[in-house]
Amino acid sequence: MKNTKNIIIVIIAIMFVILFSTIFAATITHFSPEYGVTTANVNLRNKPNTDYSSFIRTLDPNTKIKLVGSIDNFYIVQLENNEVGIISKEYAKVTGENVNALTYTDYSPFHATVKGDNTIVRGGPSTSFRVYGKLNAGDQVYVIGAIDNFLLVITQDNLVGMIREDLLECNLEDSNNNSNIAQENTNEQENTTPSTPDSNANIEYILSKLNEIRKENGLPLFTLDSLLTATAQTKAQDMVANNYFSHTSPTYGNPFEMMQNAGVTYKAAGENIAGNNNIDDAINSFMKSSEHSQNILSNSFNYIGIGLEKSETYGYVIVLMFIGK
Repeated sequence: MKNTKNIIIVIIAIMFVILFSTIFAATITHFSPEYGVTTANVNLRNKPNTDYSSFIRTLDPNTKIKLVGSIDNFYIVQLENNEVGIISKEYAKVTGENVNALTYTDYSPFHATVKGDNTIVRGGPSTSFRVYGKLNAGDQVYVIGAIDNFLLVITQDNLVGMIREDLLECNLEDSNNNSNIAQENTNEQENTTPSTPDSNANIEYILSKLNEIRKENGLPLFTLDSLLTATAQTKAQDMVANNYFSHTSPTYGNPFEMMQNAGVTYKAAGENIAGNNNIDDAINSFMKSSEHSQNILSNSFNYIGIGLEKSETYGYVIVLMFIGK
């Protein structure tokens, strides 16, 4: 790292934006529970928006909350009565004071499939909690934790709630290896054997679409760097071959280590990764996320490497590596 390390911007590994054919259109973060309180009257909701349809009830100031994750500008919380929902980050603070509630178990996020029709998503870990919504057989959810025998899930339309464990098809023992999340972003200031990209035409297409976005925002265009592209392609192939989805490769380490080991030099570097069967949808989802679009629209980056590998899980795994020289 060089002296500009003091301006490091790190948006790293635990931030998850999920894409399928239909997209989890939010930046989802999970973390081990933290304890806090509300700082004002705040609405408890079951979706990360301010629509009336997502409103559950209003919490008083100084309501104790257990923070277990976040979606965009909302915290995912567990209350003392074990009700779950989301509240605006603006009206919460971490205090460290314990919340007298059932134990919340944090999982490395993974996907699960709903077994039957009319499966109820509830507002807490028992059938006494209100119904937040219903799902049908084959629907997929994103599991981030559990309370007793109920799993805390996020649905494809970003509904947050709990489903009884036996109503989902999943393997908790393999949860650390089944994080089939399909988009992440990481960015760090300062800081393999390459193979042929899946399709040069698709690589050029991605570059042209990103440069259209750069041009529309008055930014200089990306230059495709051959060494960086080879590195990104190696990362994409590694993700598919070893069946993982993460910025940190079990083979090559984090993207910055990978770039350095490949001989890539930079003053600033970043990485976006996506899994999608449609390239345009992947790009659109990058731009809908403030964290991912930050890399694409950064003045710090002027070179890009693009990796693209076919995937049975996603259609394509896409790796974008950015550097500034």
